Amino acid sequence: MSSSYDALVLPSHVKTVLITGAGGFVGQQLTQLLLQLYPSIRLITVDINVPPTYGITDSNKLKSVKADLGDLDQVKSLFEGETIGGVFALHGIMSGGAEANFDLGYAVNVDAHLNVLKTAVAHAATFPEGEKTVYVFASSLAVYGGPKCRPQDLVVPADTPLIPETSYGCQKQIIETYAYDYGRRGMLDTRCVRLPTVAIRSGAPSTAASSFISGLIREPLLGQISECPIASGPDDPILDQLPVYLSRTKTVIRNLVWALCMPQSSFKERVSRSLNLPGISILPRDILNALVEHGGEEALKLVHWKRDPVVVRICLTWPGDFDSSESVALGFEQDDTKTGFSSAVGDFKELLVAQAK
Repeated sequence: MSSSYDALVLPSHVKTVLITGAGGFVGQQLTQLLLQLYPSIRLITVDINVPPTYGITDSNKLKSVKADLGDLDQVKSLFEGETIGGVFALHGIMSGGAEANFDLGYAVNVDAHLNVLKTAVAHAATFPEGEKTVYVFASSLAVYGGPKCRPQDLVVPADTPLIPETSYGCQKQIIETYAYDYGRRGMLDTRCVRLPTVAIRSGAPSTAASSFISGLIREPLLGQISECPIASGPDDPILDQLPVYLSRTKTVIRNLVWALCMPQSSFKERVSRSLNLPGISILPRDILNALVEHGGEEALKLVHWKRDPVVVRICLTWPGDFDSSESVALGFEQDDTKTGFSSAVGDFKELLVAQAK
C-alpha cells in the first residue's frame, strides 16, 4: 500500500464506524479498505439487503445489517447499545433513478438521510465533552448547475453558486444544508464530500446517468455489449465535445477515508463544510481509446450506439472541469491527468483476474 495511506489516522475516539449504503459498489470498496487499514475498530454496515461480510464471522469486528433507513425505528436500532464515533452516509437512489421517480428519490435521498442524521445527533449528545461523531455525507457534483456550469466550463467552487438542475442534485443540496447546520451548531462533526464519477465501477449498471462511463469499459472487457447513450455512432461529434469529470475508484475510496480522518480544524469558521473530491476531466473519446488500449479493437466492436435524449440532457448540465486546488491542499488526492483513467481501467482488469481465480 502506497505512502498516501499513511496520513489516514482515525480520530482517537472513533472505535466504531457505521456505513450506510454498504451493499453498493462504493460501500463495499470502502468497507474492505477500512477492514484492511484498521483491524482494531468495529464496523456496522447496513443496506436494504444484508451487505457482504467478506468471510468475517466475528460481529465485534463486522456487523452487517438489513434495514430500511426510511423507518426511524430501524435507524434508531442501529445506534442502540453502540458508541458510534464515525458515520459514512452513502445510501441513495442514483441520479437517473431519482429523476425518473420523484417521490422515491426524496424518500431515500432526503427523508432516510434525515433519519440517520437526527439519530446521530441524539446519539452524539451522550458522548463525553469534546467528542463528536464524525459524520461524512457522500454528496455529488450534481449540486452544481446554471449558466456557469456547462461542459465547456471550469468550475471554481468559491465563485460558483449551487443551482442543481436535477432532482438528485436538489436532494443532495438539501442534506448538505442540514449537515452544515448540525456542524455549525456543534452537534456533529460533519463533512460533505461531493464525489466525481467513480471509474471503473464493477457489477451491474446503476441508474446513474453517468453509468455509461464505466459501462463503456466494463461490459466490453467482460465480452458483453455496452450501449453508449450519448452518441448516435462512433463519429458523433459529442464524443469529442462532452468532457466528463471522474476519479479512479482507489482514489475516491482513499479520499473518503481521509474525509473521516481530516482534522476538524481544517474547516475555517463560517465556511462551508462541503468539499469537491478531486477528479480529472476526460472526453468520451478518451474512454473509447482506453478501451482499445486495454481490450483491443474487438472490445470496441461491442459498443453499440443508442442515443438517449434524457441522458444527453442531464450530461449537458455537467461542468467539464473543476478547480480542485482547495481540496488537494487539504490532503485529498488527485489522479494524474494523463494516466489516471488508464490506471482506473487497469485496476478493473486486475479485479477481473482476481475474481477469476
